[in-house]
Amino acid sequence: MKPLSVIILFLLSLCSFSQNAKDDAPLTIVEQMPEYIGGESARNKFIQENIVYPRKKSERISGTCYITFVVEKDGSVTGVKLLRGISGGADYDEEAMRVIAMMPNWIPGKQNGKLVRVQYNIPIKFK
Repeated sequence: MKPLSVIILFLLSLCSFSQNAKDDAPLTIVEQMPEYIGGESARNKFIQENIVYPRKKSERISGTCYITFVVEKDGSVTGVKLLRGISGGADYDEEAMRVIAMMPNWIPGKQNGKLVRVQYNIPIKFK
């Protein structure tokens, strides 16, 4: 009977671990979405002030790349990835990801009164 109880305890611990992993997965829509401190205009200003065009003026291209990242429970930005880039502008895509990764902490998102991880997408336009 003892081996059976060990197996049951093992299976219960696996279920608990699986549930905790699901609970900690980033959400996409929450009751209170994360906010950049100072709002959208401050976020846009941060991006504009920190973007460095990777090419000379005569070689510049324009377009929009889409970046995704996670705003963690502590407001930090992690997991910066490219969703869709600019055709022929891989260096632009890398620059957009670099700037997003260096953002200061955000006000984290909340769901049911608890801080949660939130997946956030943002377009970065190059003109």
